[in-house]
Amino acid sequence: MPGAVVFDVRCLQDVGFRDRGVGRLGANLVRSARSHVAAGTRIIGIVDPALPPLEQRFAMHLDEQRPGRLAPEGARPSWFVQLSPMTHDPLLIGRILDEARTFKAAVVHDFIPLSAPEQYLPTLAHKFDYTSKLKWLSRYDHFFPNSHHTKAEIIRLLGIPERRITVSPPPIDAAFLRVPAATPAARPAHILVVGGADRRKNVDCAIGAHANSRVGRTGRAHLLVLGGYPAEWQQRLRALYADQGGSQHHLRFLDYVADEELVALYRSAGCIVAPSRAEGFSIPVAEGMAVGVPVFASAIPAHCELIENPRWLFDSEDHLRLAYLMDRVTVDAAFRAEIIQDQAGRWQRFQAHEVAQAFWGNLGKQAAAAAAAAAAAAPAAVAAPAAAAAAAVAAVAAAAAAAAAPLVGGRRPQIAVLGPLPPDRSGVADYTAATFKELGKLADLHAFTATRSAVLPEGAVAVVPISAVPHLTTRFDRVISVMGNSHFHLEVYRLLMRYGGACIEHDNRLLGFYRNLLGEAHTIELAQRELGRPVAGGELDRWLADESSLEATFLGEVAARSEPLFVHSRGTARIVQERFGIEATYLPFSVYRAWGEYELGPGSRASARSRVGIGRDELAIVTLGYVGAAKAPFDCLWALDVLRGWGIPAKLYFVGEIATEWAPLARLCAELELTQHVRFVSNYVSESDYRSYLLAADATVQLRTHLLGGLSGAMLDCIAVGVPTVANHDLAESMEAPSFVFRVPDRPSPVLIAEALATALDSRAAAAAWDEERRAYCDVHSFRRYAEQLCAALALDTTQRAAA
Repeated sequence: MPGAVVFDVRCLQDVGFRDRGVGRLGANLVRSARSHVAAGTRIIGIVDPALPPLEQRFAMHLDEQRPGRLAPEGARPSWFVQLSPMTHDPLLIGRILDEARTFKAAVVHDFIPLSAPEQYLPTLAHKFDYTSKLKWLSRYDHFFPNSHHTKAEIIRLLGIPERRITVSPPPIDAAFLRVPAATPAARPAHILVVGGADRRKNVDCAIGAHANSRVGRTGRAHLLVLGGYPAEWQQRLRALYADQGGSQHHLRFLDYVADEELVALYRSAGCIVAPSRAEGFSIPVAEGMAVGVPVFASAIPAHCELIENPRWLFDSEDHLRLAYLMDRVTVDAAFRAEIIQDQAGRWQRFQAHEVAQAFWGNLGKQAAAAAAAAAAAAPAAVAAPAAAAAAAVAAVAAAAAAAAAPLVGGRRPQIAVLGPLPPDRSGVADYTAATFKELGKLADLHAFTATRSAVLPEGAVAVVPISAVPHLTTRFDRVISVMGNSHFHLEVYRLLMRYGGACIEHDNRLLGFYRNLLGEAHTIELAQRELGRPVAGGELDRWLADESSLEATFLGEVAARSEPLFVHSRGTARIVQERFGIEATYLPFSVYRAWGEYELGPGSRASARSRVGIGRDELAIVTLGYVGAAKAPFDCLWALDVLRGWGIPAKLYFVGEIATEWAPLARLCAELELTQHVRFVSNYVSESDYRSYLLAADATVQLRTHLLGGLSGAMLDCIAVGVPTVANHDLAESMEAPSFVFRVPDRPSPVLIAEALATALDSRAAAAAWDEERRAYCDVHSFRRYAEQLCAALALDTTQRAAA
């Protein structure tokens, strides 16, 4: 038995299909799966996030829902059941159709658009889309059409051999089986037509027939048309009815009704009429026979297959023949009884349990036969002639070139990474590029990015424009989306929402991303869902202006679509678990700027001070990164004032772009008489200058007011170079900071910051003592370890090695 049974359940999400024949058959198979597979087999539903959520009546039968992916990596071979291959985008499940270990079965309903292309395929785009779906359909291993007619169409259109096709009809609704057969009424109240607002349903024929029949003209049995016809359709059909001599009082239209009411309408009908011009299967025909009411149907292949007796059939354009049948069945009790007796034994095979048992039995047999055939073919493939020897030589050469990489099925793993890269001015872009250098030693990395003029990162084998391609092909063993709180990640987000997959989430909050790029309404919805309370638009503005007041992380949507979700903070992982019930995988935030030991010596530091104009005897305190409210710049200025008041002649350097109002900062400097002791390096800071200021610093201060397990790339650099640093508690804990990071409360006063800075400056004499701690931290937070842990979490094999 399979490790998982995977359904494409988009037809059950779609309001246009879930309660029709397509949905009825699909729902029956989903409901019955658990009782027909081995214990421990997971039942998984492939969903489309763009469609309405799957209703509980369907979701309750699934172990989980996924956006376009198979069972967890490493699971046993799966069965994939496509419930409606011609109605939804096949690209969403494209990877599944390429899975060699998955047995793929398609439930096929009809090819009706090909019978009336002028109606269903009016443009070239429609024709191309339908033809494309036919191509995708041909890739399935076995086909379960709903009728022998549809089976013949599969053979004709796709050239599929008959042995790969098993007829599996849709079930009759259980409501029709809970009642005894109808008792003939002395005077039937109506004749029932179950149609729909589609010319193919051909209700015009029934309208014309009833208007020309004696029972219609006398009103002995009204015509009841069911199918949700809009007003303009009803107006046209009523005009047709009048033209044929019918009285408007004898024609009624009904919208969709509940099952119990529908059964009652069937049972009280003089007959059921199915006048369609084309069907794959006709549920009203089967339902009518099940309740013991005569059924007349157009002589199309699907109806002929169901009714069999040509006496109860009529040409879809012959309304006079149908009028005769309506009249006779209403007045001739013997004729009515003959029809009921003839049709009484034709519907039992459409009971839900019969349909399900036959489907699962046949699916199991076909999957087992396919597995046996594949196993038998394997030895033949191995025992090849001379060509195999040449291939083996080539394989050895390729293995030697693979540099002892981990294997997936005997080859280097192929990983697609979606996200920004340099030269985008983004810390996430820099971090991703640094990741490639080590991760590329373990796998072939393909970068998909929206970055213009992106250069090939060291460790990557290719860089191409971002697209859905990696999600749609099995060329890649894993697809990793890289998310962050900026516009650089918009296309990554869109693809992640649709296709899911692994995700590295760099930020502990996504307020800016959602509010600025996806709008206030969606942002408020996420906040309310996370916090469990109403959220007003004004709160978003307050949170944006003062991140220290931020309550929501806005990570829920990304977390729900990610499998797995990687975060760089244990605090963020804890919050994701507590708020969303999702287990995130923690990866240590890695040092992504390389620092040679020669750079950290006294001579190199002295040269750095000279390059950026810091005096030899000056006490330089540096804070790195953009200058904004979340970095507490005003508190830093007040702390500097306290330090100088204590006789410590420090100078404060803000190294980074100013992202807040400049005037208040300048005004406070002037009021505290610090203008000569504060320097704002606010223009674009080159990489060289950034490194120089960091090496030149006697101490650094890195504060974050937004908390929630936030991180700082700048603080990571401070730790990597071994400079004593002051940080607030939440940031220090999230960074797993060593002892030379001096902690202050998350809402510190300037005095506490000043005290910590004074301690940090005094600690410089003991710098040699913490060098071993610095080295150990850099090792734990190295990209080598990061890459190894990432591969392990993605179930990529790092124990096997390619042959040399």
